Amino acid sequence: MAYFLSTLVPEPWKELSERIQNNPDFLALSGFLEEAYAHSVVYPPKDLIFAALDACPPESVRCILLGQDPYHGPGQAHGLSFSVSSSTKIPPSLRNIFKEYHSDLSLPIPSNGNLMTWANQGVLLLNTVLTVEDGTPGSHAKRGWEEVTRLIVHMVLDKSPNAGFLCFGNPARNLASKIVEECRADNSFIVAVPHPSPLSAYRGFFGSKPFTRFNEERIKRGLEIVPWELPSSGQQSMF
Repeated sequence: MAYFLSTLVPEPWKELSERIQNNPDFLALSGFLEEAYAHSVVYPPKDLIFAALDACPPESVRCILLGQDPYHGPGQAHGLSFSVSSSTKIPPSLRNIFKEYHSDLSLPIPSNGNLMTWANQGVLLLNTVLTVEDGTPGSHAKRGWEEVTRLIVHMVLDKSPNAGFLCFGNPARNLASKIVEECRADNSFIVAVPHPSPLSAYRGFFGSKPFTRFNEERIKRGLEIVPWELPSSGQQSMF
């Protein structure tokens, strides 16, 4: 049985649990993860694998913010894409997100890298692959997670058909485009910008105004905007 995975799915997403429980592909993924957590160092902690879902029920989603896979260093990943726990040093990609956040919204620099405030405002901070081995980015890709996250997004668009996508980088944009086409999600929309990593941030991410662009699309459709403001230190010396 896909016991390992299905029992970790939060109650508001129980429909997802029902779908994965007896699917052969998810049985294989679940078995792989049981072995990985038993014999390797894997992030995030297994009780936080579905933290993004726990923080944001499907009917509450306004924005699907797609990442790739979790941070692969100790103490970083806590189940929300791009986010780190409040006491953790802010990784380079998130520092660049905060630079653009400050420039785009004229808001003070956030005091830490925990994005739970966004999740509580209906932003589903979802990685395409939800686990990773220590020090090995991409190590759990193509093990079945991609299909799970595809089902998660399908469920979101069933429950929140007006949810839009905010995509950082081509992989996220391509996945969002594919799912919108599969679901025939005419009420959804995609705001795509380059990835905020140090390798690509200066190739179009800075100055792309992703947060205001996303809310402008919501306003065009007569929908509630996402309040993007995060707890701040009131200082701008972090960068």
